Amino acid sequence: MTKYTTILWDLDGTIINSSPGVYASFNHTFKTVGMPELTPAEMQPFMGPPLRTTFQEILGLSHEQTEECLAIYRDYYLKQGGALDCELYPGIIETIQAAKAAGITNSLATSKALRGTTLVGEHFDFLKYFDVLGTAANDESRNSKTDVITYAFEELEKIGADLSRVILVGDRIHDVEGARHHNLEVVLVKWGFGNEQEWDLADYVVEDAQELKSLLSV
Repeated sequence: MTKYTTILWDLDGTIINSSPGVYASFNHTFKTVGMPELTPAEMQPFMGPPLRTTFQEILGLSHEQTEECLAIYRDYYLKQGGALDCELYPGIIETIQAAKAAGITNSLATSKALRGTTLVGEHFDFLKYFDVLGTAANDESRNSKTDVITYAFEELEKIGADLSRVILVGDRIHDVEGARHHNLEVVLVKWGFGNEQEWDLADYVVEDAQELKSLLSV
């Protein structure tokens, strides 16, 4: 018997390093609206939270400014190549494949909207390894990690998935908070965008894909 029956997978910072395209999309947005461009180090906190949270809460923009920035960002990210300016982390797809081969149900649980997720997933051809695509809504009506997990569970129940032993694989504090809300175990990967303080809040922390495979018993 496998250690877990279902695995929820974060996307950005866990499966793909999307930072080049995300940072380029942010700086394109900033330049377009007349804001100063930022360095990658200054934008690292933007990796993980929903876009609306970044623009409103982290950058302190008004509702009107946020809506303008969201439209510019999405256009660049989805239509001008930002989404595909990314790379897979070593060994992660093989780990997801191994979980599926072991009879475990795989679901995404990402705050990236469905459009962006599909664009990246089709490019790297990894959507076939997931039974459910637990993503944010395209209109941002569902974007927090907690809400994304709720949605993933609803879709998993529809296909009769075994939810008796579930773990979330992620890289940031938002993954921990979402998992805790649903009383799930959570493992954070060190190759993403988290830090020591965030790792300390997880049940498990792994250094690489091989260590993750061992933890998941696949």
